[in-house]
Amino acid sequence: MTAIDPTAHLTAEQIEELGRELDAIRDEVIASRGEKDAAYIRKVISAQRKLELASRGVLLFSFFPPAWLLGTAGLSVAKIMDNMEIGHNILHGQWDWMRDPKIHSTTWEWDHVSPSDQWKHSHNELHHTYTNVIGKDNDLGYGIMRVDEDQKWHPFHLGQPLWNFINACFFEYGIAAYDLELGKNLHKRRRK
Repeated sequence: MTAIDPTAHLTAEQIEELGRELDAIRDEVIASRGEKDAAYIRKVISAQRKLELASRGVLLFSFFPPAWLLGTAGLSVAKIMDNMEIGHNILHGQWDWMRDPKIHSTTWEWDHVSPSDQWKHSHNELHHTYTNVIGKDNDLGYGIMRVDEDQKWHPFHLGQPLWNFINACFFEYGIAAYDLELGKNLHKRRRK
């Protein structure tokens, strides 16, 4: 498949106008940030912390199957909130405008296998710079799965259902191993 330039039909003036429109949207969003947004993130953090604490409390009675199920489900939701809604967005710098050192991208550390600095490099710098570029964005199949017809097929890809299941079970560790470029390095022959 050949890459198609999505801007080929636009004139230089149209591209400039698109840039101005995007800048106007950005300026509008920046101007609209305020106390409502700050209250939102603080509320989400508080809810996540309370859910985690309550779930751990429920697990004290985990010898009762319903308590085990409820506590485990609560901890799962709390972990998802911590990683996806709180940590992911803080490490993107979404809340840096608040100047709150507790939720600033330069000081935030999360309960994740991948340290914040490593995640910011692999996600913010590599993934967002080269989104869906084969050979540059490791999120594109994580280097172990063929997800685009432009990726060369190898017999190794027959195991994709298994690799996908294993990746789902240990996803956090897969993210931590992101910079190891497993897909590229698993295909190389071992050197003596």
